[in-house]
Amino acid sequence: MAGEWIPLDCNLGTKPEVLELVDETGLPVEAVCWRLIQLWSWAALNSSDGTIRATPRRVAAVAGGDEEFWLAVERVGWVTFVNGTMTIAGWDKKFSRAAKARLEDARRKATNREENRNVRSLSENCPEKTGLHTGQDIQDIQDKKDIPAAPVPTSKPQAAASRAKSAVSWSAADGWEGITDTDRSEWAQAFPGAVLAQELAKATAWLKANPQRAGRRNWRRFIVGWLQRCQDKGGTRREPGRRPEDKPPPGKPWRETVRQAPYRAPKEVAALAAAVTLKQEDL
Repeated sequence: MAGEWIPLDCNLGTKPEVLELVDETGLPVEAVCWRLIQLWSWAALNSSDGTIRATPRRVAAVAGGDEEFWLAVERVGWVTFVNGTMTIAGWDKKFSRAAKARLEDARRKATNREENRNVRSLSENCPEKTGLHTGQDIQDIQDKKDIPAAPVPTSKPQAAASRAKSAVSWSAADGWEGITDTDRSEWAQAFPGAVLAQELAKATAWLKANPQRAGRRNWRRFIVGWLQRCQDKGGTRREPGRRPEDKPPPGKPWRETVRQAPYRAPKEVAALAAAVTLKQEDL
Protein backbone atom coordinates (compact mmCIF):
# COMPACT_ATOMS: atom_id res chain seq x y z
CA MET A 1 0.00 0.00 0.00
CA ALA A 2 1.29 3.47 -0.85
CA GLY A 3 2.89 5.23 2.07
CA GLU A 4 4.01 2.06 3.93
CA TRP A 5 7.49 2.19 5.41
CA ILE A 6 9.71 0.48 7.95
CA PRO A 7 12.36 1.98 10.25
CA LEU A 8 15.98 1.07 9.46
CA ASP A 9 19.23 1.45 11.38
CA CYS A 10 21.73 3.80 9.78
CA ASN A 11 24.52 1.33 10.67
CA LEU A 12 22.78 -1.70 9.19
CA GLY A 13 25.74 -2.47 6.94
CA THR A 14 28.16 -2.63 9.88
CA LYS A 15 26.10 -4.80 12.21
CA PRO A 16 27.90 -8.00 13.30
CA GLU A 17 25.09 -10.16 11.90
CA VAL A 18 25.36 -8.56 8.45
CA LEU A 19 29.15 -8.88 8.43
CA GLU A 20 28.80 -12.51 9.42
CA LEU A 21 26.40 -13.10 6.50
CA VAL A 22 28.87 -11.40 4.14
CA ASP A 23 31.67 -13.73 5.32
CA GLU A 24 29.50 -16.83 5.18
CA THR A 25 27.84 -16.24 1.80
CA GLY A 26 30.58 -14.29 0.02
CA LEU A 27 28.04 -11.68 -1.15
CA PRO A 28 28.70 -7.93 -1.10
CA VAL A 29 27.28 -6.09 1.87
CA GLU A 30 24.84 -4.09 -0.27
CA ALA A 31 23.27 -7.30 -1.61
CA VAL A 32 22.83 -8.69 1.89
CA CYS A 33 21.26 -5.44 3.16
CA TRP A 34 18.93 -5.18 0.20
CA ARG A 35 17.59 -8.73 0.69
CA LEU A 36 17.01 -8.07 4.39
CA ILE A 37 15.13 -4.86 3.58
CA GLN A 38 12.99 -6.74 1.07
CA LEU A 39 12.19 -9.38 3.70
CA TRP A 40 11.20 -6.85 6.37
CA SER A 41 9.10 -4.81 3.94
CA TRP A 42 7.22 -7.91 2.73
CA ALA A 43 6.60 -9.04 6.31
CA ALA A 44 5.37 -5.55 7.34
CA LEU A 45 2.70 -5.71 4.61
CA ASN A 46 1.56 -9.24 5.46
CA SER A 47 2.03 -9.64 9.20
CA SER A 48 1.15 -7.72 12.35
CA ASP A 49 3.39 -9.59 14.78
CA GLY A 50 6.38 -10.65 12.70
CA THR A 51 5.09 -14.20 12.16
CA ILE A 52 4.15 -15.31 8.64
CA ARG A 53 3.60 -18.60 6.80
CA ALA A 54 6.80 -18.94 4.79
CA THR A 55 9.68 -21.32 4.08
CA PRO A 56 13.24 -20.45 3.05
CA ARG A 57 12.34 -21.20 -0.57
CA ARG A 58 9.27 -18.94 -0.46
CA VAL A 59 11.23 -16.13 1.13
CA ALA A 60 13.89 -16.47 -1.55
CA ALA A 61 11.22 -16.06 -4.24
CA VAL A 62 10.00 -12.86 -2.62
CA ALA A 63 13.16 -11.18 -1.29
CA GLY A 64 15.87 -12.69 -3.49
CA GLY A 65 18.67 -15.15 -2.91
CA ASP A 66 18.28 -18.88 -2.35
CA GLU A 67 17.42 -21.26 0.47
CA GLU A 68 21.02 -21.40 1.69
CA PHE A 69 21.14 -17.64 2.10
CA TRP A 70 17.99 -17.54 4.26
CA LEU A 71 19.13 -20.49 6.32
CA ALA A 72 22.29 -18.46 6.98
CA VAL A 73 20.07 -15.56 8.10
CA GLU A 74 18.42 -18.01 10.50
CA ARG A 75 21.79 -19.07 11.86
CA VAL A 76 22.72 -15.48 12.77
CA GLY A 77 19.48 -15.24 14.76
CA TRP A 78 17.37 -12.82 12.75
CA VAL A 79 14.66 -15.27 11.60
CA THR A 80 13.35 -18.68 12.67
CA PHE A 81 11.73 -21.29 10.42
CA VAL A 82 9.49 -23.83 12.18
CA ASN A 83 6.92 -26.08 10.45
CA GLY A 84 6.39 -23.78 7.49
CA THR A 85 6.22 -20.62 9.60
CA MET A 86 8.80 -17.85 9.74
CA THR A 87 9.22 -15.57 12.78
CA ILE A 88 11.29 -12.38 12.67
CA ALA A 89 13.22 -11.77 15.90
CA GLY A 90 12.71 -8.44 17.70
CA TRP A 91 9.63 -7.53 15.65
CA ASP A 92 7.79 -5.74 18.47
CA LYS A 93 10.81 -3.61 19.23
CA LYS A 94 11.63 -2.47 15.70
CA PHE A 95 8.76 -3.00 13.28
CA SER A 96 5.46 -2.88 15.21
CA ARG A 97 2.94 -0.02 15.00
CA ALA A 98 4.05 1.11 18.44
CA ALA A 99 7.61 1.40 17.17
CA LYS A 100 6.39 3.50 14.26
CA ALA A 101 4.41 5.73 16.61
CA ARG A 102 7.45 6.23 18.84
CA LEU A 103 9.59 7.13 15.85
CA GLU A 104 7.01 9.60 14.52
CA ASP A 105 6.68 11.20 17.96
CA ALA A 106 10.44 11.58 18.23
CA ARG A 107 10.57 13.20 14.79
CA ARG A 108 7.72 15.59 15.67
CA LYS A 109 9.43 16.69 18.88
CA ALA A 110 12.71 17.21 17.06
CA THR A 111 10.96 19.36 14.45
CA ASN A 112 9.24 21.44 17.15
CA ARG A 113 12.51 21.98 18.99
CA GLU A 114 14.17 23.15 15.77
CA GLU A 115 11.31 25.57 15.03
CA ASN A 116 11.51 26.89 18.58
CA ARG A 117 15.25 27.56 18.24
CA ASN A 118 14.66 29.36 14.95
CA VAL A 119 11.99 31.61 16.50
CA ARG A 120 14.23 32.57 19.42
CA SER A 121 17.19 33.23 17.13
CA LEU A 122 15.17 35.35 14.70
CA SER A 123 13.49 37.35 17.47
CA GLU A 124 16.83 38.14 19.10
CA ASN A 125 18.62 39.11 15.87
CA CYS A 126 15.80 40.72 13.85
CA PRO A 127 12.92 41.71 16.18
CA GLU A 128 11.61 44.25 13.67
CA LYS A 129 10.89 41.43 11.19
CA THR A 130 9.15 39.06 13.59
CA GLY A 131 7.37 41.53 15.87
CA LEU A 132 8.74 39.62 18.90
CA HIS A 133 10.38 42.09 21.24
CA THR A 134 10.07 40.47 24.67
CA GLY A 135 10.59 37.13 26.32
CA GLN A 136 6.85 37.00 27.09
CA ASP A 137 6.04 36.87 23.36
CA ILE A 138 8.31 33.87 22.90
CA GLN A 139 6.76 32.27 25.99
CA ASP A 140 3.29 32.61 24.44
CA ILE A 141 4.38 30.75 21.31
CA GLN A 142 5.98 27.98 23.36
CA ASP A 143 2.86 27.55 25.51
CA LYS A 144 0.71 27.11 22.41
CA LYS A 145 3.02 24.42 21.07
CA ASP A 146 3.31 22.64 24.47
CA ILE A 147 7.11 22.90 24.41
CA PRO A 148 9.07 23.48 27.65
CA ALA A 149 10.44 27.00 27.42
CA ALA A 150 14.01 27.96 28.12
CA PRO A 151 14.44 31.07 30.29
CA VAL A 152 14.96 34.22 28.23
CA PRO A 153 17.51 36.56 29.85
CA THR A 154 16.81 40.27 30.02
CA SER A 155 19.13 43.17 30.66
CA LYS A 156 16.42 45.45 32.06
CA PRO A 157 16.47 45.46 35.88
CA GLN A 158 12.89 46.71 36.03
CA ALA A 159 11.55 43.68 34.12
CA ALA A 160 11.43 41.46 37.23
CA ALA A 161 9.65 44.15 39.25
CA SER A 162 7.12 44.63 36.45
CA ARG A 163 6.33 40.91 36.32
CA ALA A 164 5.97 40.77 40.13
CA LYS A 165 3.56 43.71 40.09
CA SER A 166 1.41 41.98 37.46
CA ALA A 167 0.98 38.78 39.50
CA VAL A 168 -2.81 39.15 39.64
CA SER A 169 -4.70 36.05 38.53
CA TRP A 170 -8.23 34.73 38.26
CA SER A 171 -9.70 31.24 37.95
CA ALA A 172 -13.24 29.91 38.17
CA ALA A 173 -12.28 27.72 41.13
CA ASP A 174 -10.20 30.16 43.22
CA GLY A 175 -11.50 33.56 42.08
CA TRP A 176 -9.20 36.61 42.29
CA GLU A 177 -5.72 36.16 43.74
CA GLY A 178 -2.68 38.40 44.10
CA ILE A 179 -4.55 41.68 44.78
CA THR A 180 -2.64 43.56 47.48
CA ASP A 181 -3.68 46.33 49.86
CA THR A 182 -1.56 48.71 47.80
CA ASP A 183 -3.57 47.77 44.71
CA ARG A 184 -6.83 48.44 46.53
CA SER A 185 -5.61 51.82 47.75
CA GLU A 186 -4.41 52.90 44.29
CA TRP A 187 -7.62 51.79 42.59
CA ALA A 188 -9.80 53.49 45.21
CA GLN A 189 -7.97 56.77 44.61
CA ALA A 190 -8.05 56.45 40.82
CA PHE A 191 -11.68 55.28 40.58
CA PRO A 192 -13.53 56.74 43.60
CA GLY A 193 -16.95 55.90 42.17
CA ALA A 194 -16.23 52.16 41.82
CA VAL A 195 -16.78 49.85 44.81
CA LEU A 196 -13.98 47.32 44.30
CA ALA A 197 -15.62 44.32 46.00
CA GLN A 198 -18.84 44.68 44.02
CA GLU A 199 -17.04 45.31 40.72
CA LEU A 200 -14.79 42.27 41.20
CA ALA A 201 -17.90 40.17 41.87
CA LYS A 202 -19.49 41.51 38.68
CA ALA A 203 -16.32 40.73 36.73
CA THR A 204 -16.30 37.17 38.10
CA ALA A 205 -19.90 36.62 37.02
CA TRP A 206 -19.10 37.97 33.55
CA LEU A 207 -16.03 35.73 33.17
CA LYS A 208 -17.98 32.64 34.20
CA ALA A 209 -20.66 33.52 31.68
CA ASN A 210 -18.02 34.04 28.97
CA PRO A 211 -15.45 31.24 29.54
CA GLN A 212 -13.96 31.74 26.07
CA ARG A 213 -12.82 35.21 27.23
CA ALA A 214 -11.27 33.91 30.47
CA GLY A 215 -7.90 33.00 28.95
CA ARG A 216 -6.36 36.37 29.71
CA ARG A 217 -2.77 36.82 30.84
CA ASN A 218 -2.63 40.45 32.08
CA TRP A 219 -5.40 40.37 34.68
CA ARG A 220 -4.23 43.65 36.21
CA ARG A 221 -4.98 45.46 32.95
CA PHE A 222 -8.36 43.71 32.78
CA ILE A 223 -9.34 44.96 36.28
CA VAL A 224 -8.15 48.51 35.58
CA GLY A 225 -10.16 48.60 32.35
CA TRP A 226 -13.23 47.27 34.14
CA LEU A 227 -12.98 49.91 36.89
CA GLN A 228 -12.36 52.67 34.33
CA ARG A 229 -15.55 51.80 32.47
CA CYS A 230 -17.46 51.70 35.76
CA GLN A 231 -16.12 55.14 36.70
CA ASP A 232 -16.99 56.59 33.29
CA LYS A 233 -20.57 55.35 33.65
CA GLY A 234 -21.06 57.05 37.00
CA GLY A 235 -19.67 54.51 39.47
CA THR A 236 -21.09 51.44 41.17
CA ARG A 237 -23.95 53.25 42.96
CA ARG A 238 -25.10 55.32 40.00
CA GLU A 239 -28.80 55.87 39.40
CA PRO A 240 -30.12 52.94 37.32
CA GLY A 241 -30.70 53.86 33.70
CA ARG A 242 -29.00 57.25 33.97
CA ARG A 243 -25.48 58.17 32.96
CA PRO A 244 -23.60 60.90 34.83
CA GLU A 245 -23.55 63.20 31.82
CA ASP A 246 -27.33 62.94 31.42
CA LYS A 247 -29.14 66.27 32.03
CA PRO A 248 -32.43 66.52 33.92
CA PRO A 249 -35.50 66.47 31.70
CA PRO A 250 -36.34 69.98 30.35
CA GLY A 251 -39.45 71.89 31.54
CA LYS A 252 -42.54 72.60 29.49
CA PRO A 253 -42.16 74.49 26.22
CA TRP A 254 -42.44 78.24 26.58
CA ARG A 255 -45.63 78.22 24.51
CA GLU A 256 -47.30 76.12 27.19
CA THR A 257 -46.17 78.45 30.01
CA VAL A 258 -47.59 81.63 28.36
CA ARG A 259 -51.22 82.25 29.20
CA GLN A 260 -53.26 82.22 26.05
CA ALA A 261 -55.47 85.34 25.58
CA PRO A 262 -59.10 84.74 24.59
CA TYR A 263 -60.02 85.23 20.98
CA ARG A 264 -61.60 88.63 20.12
CA ALA A 265 -63.23 89.75 16.93
CA PRO A 266 -61.70 92.72 15.01
CA LYS A 267 -64.47 95.10 16.15
CA GLU A 268 -63.81 94.23 19.77
CA VAL A 269 -60.12 94.79 19.30
CA ALA A 270 -60.75 98.23 17.73
CA ALA A 271 -63.07 99.21 20.62
CA LEU A 272 -60.47 98.17 23.19
CA ALA A 273 -57.81 100.15 21.37
CA ALA A 274 -59.99 103.30 21.35
CA ALA A 275 -60.65 102.94 25.08
CA VAL A 276 -56.94 102.61 25.79
CA THR A 277 -56.29 105.76 23.71
CA LEU A 278 -58.89 107.72 25.65
CA LYS A 279 -57.34 106.74 28.96
CA GLN A 280 -53.95 107.87 27.80
CA GLU A 281 -55.36 111.27 26.70
CA ASP A 282 -56.98 111.71 30.08
CA LEU A 283 -53.57 111.39 31.63
